[in-house]
Amino acid sequence: MKLCIDIDDYHSFPKWDCSDVLVNLVSEFPKVKVTLFVTPYINKVPLTDYPQALDRIRDMIQNENIEVFPHGLTHKWFLKGEFGACPRVITKKKIKASIEYLKKADIPFKNGYKFPWHIYNNSSLNVLSELNYLLFSNKKVKTFPDKRVIVWNDLENLNKRYIQTEDYFYGKPQVPQKNDIVYYHAHAQNFNKNGIRESYNNFIGELSRLREIGDIEFLFCSKIADEK
Repeated sequence: MKLCIDIDDYHSFPKWDCSDVLVNLVSEFPKVKVTLFVTPYINKVPLTDYPQALDRIRDMIQNENIEVFPHGLTHKWFLKGEFGACPRVITKKKIKASIEYLKKADIPFKNGYKFPWHIYNNSSLNVLSELNYLLFSNKKVKTFPDKRVIVWNDLENLNKRYIQTEDYFYGKPQVPQKNDIVYYHAHAQNFNKNGIRESYNNFIGELSRLREIGDIEFLFCSKIADEK
């Protein structure tokens, strides 16, 4: 089976930093691949304020255990998400600022974007088209090239789960089929029992059980587009 993992809302500030948890995950599963969606400027704190966490992230990127994509600039709600009510000029400014912050932090990232809360408008899509960026979305987008939109529910054999605590807020997972892509979603911080730190032991247990079922091929989430 193939398995991909994504984590939203990463930032180096201790409340959102899970780099130490990811280091532990790599030690348990050396071939693991995690797609990390990074918000570079949260609560007026820039990503660069906590360099030790970023050192760990860079090491895991270099070892091909992590890929990074920007996930908004501030993740701050304004009328309709961070981007849903923004005109084109503001959208372009915010997207480019988030990219520049990642460059300033010296974090290698890939050309794509996940808008906070999956809320965006036509201006958002137009700016991504100009940049030739991938769009990570929770729904199909008719006006965007199909190969540049990654939609989790767009594959029949995709088995979506949540990294969560033992009480299974989203229900106990089913045994996957051999050809399934098992997709795990989590947040860097505790969110509805869906934070990687709080759920780590339970998650490791699930991965160990999957490994007993059959061989696991870890897959970056950006590669889901290639599975269509």
